[in-house]
Amino acid sequence: MELFTAAKDLEYLDAHQIISEAVKILAKSFQQKLFWITLTFTLPLSLIQLISGRNYSSLLIIRSFSTHEFYYVLSLFLFSLLSTSAVVFTVASLYASKPVSFIPTLFAIPRVFEHLMMTFFYILLLMIVNFLAFCGIPAAVLFWLNIDDEALIFGFLGIFLIMYIPVHFHVIVSWNLASVISVVEPNVYGLAAMKKSKQLLQGRTRIALHLAGLYFSATWFVEHHVFQPVMQFQVHLLVKLLLGLVCLFMLVAVNLTGLLVQCVFFLACKNHHNQVVDKKVLYDYLGG
Repeated sequence: MELFTAAKDLEYLDAHQIISEAVKILAKSFQQKLFWITLTFTLPLSLIQLISGRNYSSLLIIRSFSTHEFYYVLSLFLFSLLSTSAVVFTVASLYASKPVSFIPTLFAIPRVFEHLMMTFFYILLLMIVNFLAFCGIPAAVLFWLNIDDEALIFGFLGIFLIMYIPVHFHVIVSWNLASVISVVEPNVYGLAAMKKSKQLLQGRTRIALHLAGLYFSATWFVEHHVFQPVMQFQVHLLVKLLLGLVCLFMLVAVNLTGLLVQCVFFLACKNHHNQVVDKKVLYDYLGG
């Protein structure tokens, strides 16, 4: 199956063109290749997002949770990794011209999931260090300068927050790319996948941040500007249920497209750095 109109030109694609390529994959392969994956993994993931009002970025924010919030975030974390495993494995199989169906994909998930868990472990360590630095450095500076004026304290913390958010987003895009690497590249996961992700992001970071921003904006819009107002409508319960299902399918489309975008962006980064994805090696690695 030819996934891309011109694979050799992937390195020249901007964020919106990468999304367009991802939508092409979705249109060509959803009914036969991605339907059951979507129903099994992406649909529950989207439902959890709507119920809990959280998205992927919640996985990387260090904070305290109540018991029910913890289970929501844990479920979100598990289904996000499962969805990533299944979708990336399927797209990689299509790219390598490997026959793929739902059952073989399910059998491949445990191995892929283990790699993604290792990669996420290092991401979590990085986020903990990042969070401790965000909390510790301002506190140390304020203590050292003996600042007790509330306006100065809030201004100082605001500056550090402005510095923290781009770093946080950079970690997210690094995680997304490292997740794809963990699935498609033989024996490259965990710290090795993070190093590879850093290398591939060179010269492509701005596009990666743009894509991440578009994804989070889309999920935020569906959750807070479509779903929540719909749930407040004074209409018959059946009508509200149908509208809620429409919102759910919208979020499913956003999540599935987001995962496909990660795959296209990975190939674009490889092309940008003149690194060839050997289809025969990929075919054998995927279980050909």
